[in-house]
Amino acid sequence: MNRVVAGCALCSASGLLWMGLFRLSNHLMTQLFKAKKWSVSAHHIMNMSEAIVSSLQAVASSACGVVVVVSCRHDVMKAVHPLASWYAWVAGSYFIYDAIAMYQVHLASLAEVPKRFTDRVCSYLRRRTLLVLHHVVVAFVLVPVLVYRSGLGDFFVGCFYCVELSGPFTNMRVVLSRLGLKTSRWYSVNGLLMITSFALCRVAVFPYMYFAYGTQYDLSILQVVRKIPVHCNLGSLMVLLPQVHWLRLMLLGAFKVSRGTPITEADEKID
Repeated sequence: MNRVVAGCALCSASGLLWMGLFRLSNHLMTQLFKAKKWSVSAHHIMNMSEAIVSSLQAVASSACGVVVVVSCRHDVMKAVHPLASWYAWVAGSYFIYDAIAMYQVHLASLAEVPKRFTDRVCSYLRRRTLLVLHHVVVAFVLVPVLVYRSGLGDFFVGCFYCVELSGPFTNMRVVLSRLGLKTSRWYSVNGLLMITSFALCRVAVFPYMYFAYGTQYDLSILQVVRKIPVHCNLGSLMVLLPQVHWLRLMLLGAFKVSRGTPITEADEKID
């Protein structure tokens, strides 16, 4: 029980930290753009603030993931590292915060905000259905699984944390776009890095985890799929499918850029 109380306290404190960083970033950028006399809308500033906090979380998650993976790679099932369980509480608070931040960014993007709360929420859910569903599944399904898993598989938990390695590049695209730099060389270079890191860290990491398990127990990937519990396969699939969808969108966007076709916000899915 003490562990649960400590975890809830960590979750609450980190949630307040994420929201505080979001507010601070929004305030500082607003003041900066006013001082520079740059014409940047409140919506775009808020969108960039969300991207900055997301990048900070991505760096923290990736750092924890690398530490756990390196410490536990000698025994992918039984090796233990405390960060594997404790950072799950922080990650859960981030996804709850980010769902709220995305809602606020959405409202800021509207020319006229609906008066009824239910209409505002429905408008938000219609626009960001898949991303909100992803956040809900991670926060309320995946995180509890990471916390309550009998101390096994810390290596795989570390791999899950490492999927955030692509986050800084994904969020840099938001910042560059909002600053009107879609046609710059920086945008193109960042796009290549984003697609490469996303493909490796958010898609290829899943077969890698099955491969690592199979290597330790001398099993093929197909045998691994049959051996591990069904809920583990389903959990991996639920996380993987949205990543494949978003990677597809990125590749389509890159193809448009290569043909000289302008990229729209619908293509980027950035707000």
